[in-house]
Amino acid sequence: MVKASDYLIALDDGHGIGTAGKRTPYIQSLGRQIRENEFNEKVTFFLKVELERCGFRTILTAPTDEDTPLKSRTDLANSMRANALVSNHFNAFDGKFDGSGKDAEGHSLHIYFNDVQDRRLAESIAKYLKQGTRQVYRGIIEQNLHMTREFNGPAVLVENGFMDNEREALLMINEEFQRESAREQARGICDFFGVPYVAAGNVVVPPEAGTSKDVIGKRVESIYRGAEGLDFYSKPTFRDSYRAGTLKYGYGFPEIIRKLKVEGAYMYEVKNSRGHVYYVTAAPKFVKVEGIGQSTGGSPPPPSSGPVAIGEITVVGVANAAIIQDRPDRLTSKDLGTIAKGRTIPVTGSLKGRNSGSGYWEVIYNGRRAYITGEFGRYKAY
Repeated sequence: MVKASDYLIALDDGHGIGTAGKRTPYIQSLGRQIRENEFNEKVTFFLKVELERCGFRTILTAPTDEDTPLKSRTDLANSMRANALVSNHFNAFDGKFDGSGKDAEGHSLHIYFNDVQDRRLAESIAKYLKQGTRQVYRGIIEQNLHMTREFNGPAVLVENGFMDNEREALLMINEEFQRESAREQARGICDFFGVPYVAAGNVVVPPEAGTSKDVIGKRVESIYRGAEGLDFYSKPTFRDSYRAGTLKYGYGFPEIIRKLKVEGAYMYEVKNSRGHVYYVTAAPKFVKVEGIGQSTGGSPPPPSSGPVAIGEITVVGVANAAIIQDRPDRLTSKDLGTIAKGRTIPVTGSLKGRNSGSGYWEVIYNGRRAYITGEFGRYKAY
């Protein structure tokens, strides 16, 4: 009997967050441009969640915000013997909004020349994409693209719309559209491999009775001092194949969604500053919850005396250095200092603030909260 867990799916989010040119024209209603990776990263993450819920194993070919070389992406997927690859993109035509009815529009699926398996995978996915948000279906297109040519298995590159069509550009930051696109792709992948699609509502891990309300909305952080860090997962399981990363001592997640009983133990379902959902042990000897007493059988570490980072940003997009501000408002803030281009600084989260189309990173500077304009930081989670 075919099982989804027999298959490893390589997921590629097309271009880094700072890749030159990969963004929409300026959008008046938003007061900014949208970067292509703002969509690519989100839909790839949601696709990962969809596939793992169905039982597939997944691997990200470009897990950071860096513009990972194409060869590195396909080399990784091939070395891990992935069984299929899906790469998500957003198309562009002439780089400007020409007006309603004048811009290129629609989605398309791109495969390598005369590749029967590529085409079968593309057809499976296209079946569901055509049932979603109303868009022009531009068909399955054979092209000499690195991602489909160099991967040793069925591969599809999906162009989910046109960045220089204003209606479709706004879909890029519409979470409902992101989730819908991921769901449609996942259903197509399930059909291709002959395994059942598992809808979100069909997987229920019951919360621990009587305790969830005590922790919901609170911060959880690692008190594990091991050099290897504390594992967290992309799915409610302790299996290594779903390990998403590690937490250093004192680092954690800003919001607990609920507490779950998983495989005979307890986990917290948590959300990071980008809204991505993960799972981490709820064992009090490994984690503490802000405002909840811990019973560890020993002396717990002292509570943090200041803000706690969830990741770091590397300063980009500036000539020499980025200004560190005392508040998230570039017009009224006081300058606290600068951080040189290419240097990193711990970050506790992000927020919209005022007078910046790209928002602000909330960082830790000299032990206190401070702010850097969003476009000048490239984020990496701990």
